[in-house]
Amino acid sequence: MNNLQKALSINAIFSGVSGTGFILFHKSMADLFAIEQNSIFWIVGIGLIFFALTIVLEVKKQRRIAILWIIIQDFIWVIASIILLLLQPFGISDAGNNIITIIALIVLVMAINQLRALVQTKNKKDKKRLVFNRIVQANKSDVWKVISDVANYHQVAPNVDNVAIISGKDEGMVRSCSHGKDSWTETCSIWQEEETYAFIVNTSAPNYPYPLSYLKGTWNITKIDSNQTKIEMIFEFTYKNQILDLMHPLMKMKSKQICDELLDNWQKMLEK
Repeated sequence: MNNLQKALSINAIFSGVSGTGFILFHKSMADLFAIEQNSIFWIVGIGLIFFALTIVLEVKKQRRIAILWIIIQDFIWVIASIILLLLQPFGISDAGNNIITIIALIVLVMAINQLRALVQTKNKKDKKRLVFNRIVQANKSDVWKVISDVANYHQVAPNVDNVAIISGKDEGMVRSCSHGKDSWTETCSIWQEEETYAFIVNTSAPNYPYPLSYLKGTWNITKIDSNQTKIEMIFEFTYKNQILDLMHPLMKMKSKQICDELLDNWQKMLEK
């Protein structure tokens, strides 16, 4: 059992025991908290037991996004506890407030330990892969002429302001790209006429703007029929920091937005 599994197991045990205690001793808890309605402890108890079961599931599966959501829920519990202690909306007794404080501190420690363990746990799928495609109403030869115009990539890509060919042609070509004050170079690693090409980005450039340690983009075209062609873009990349893996869903959404706009621009050029 790794550190992440241990941290999750502690959370699951604490949540399960707390939830069971709230349910079994709901009347005593209501008296201790000076609250007339003891049903709230039933509701909280059932919620904690369900929460514990979801944690047990992730002890085995260890899905990073699901674990991140568990950690977020822990922090939400802490924030809600602070609000209760500050605003005192229900007139809870001093003993009840002390219990809320102790539980919040325990949950805070568990959340921090889980987050630390999650960051330190190496992702089994370090290299990410995003694929975007579009079918356009144009023949393969015309599509290739448009998408292989790599010197004018900035005219269709919303995240690139300028492109210049530094050296070479086809495979081995080096081009510079810029976006605002940021700039970097890319080297063509594959070039197969009317089929595919690929560029590997120099992510170590001082002004490279994205948090990636590796990035390769591949552009493919496939003939569907005489007047239909499929454009495919494949991006393989690795984040510089493991914690950025946790933000991958957001990065994926942003990448989709950029690539959809790029494909829209190509489609308009080809189908006008």
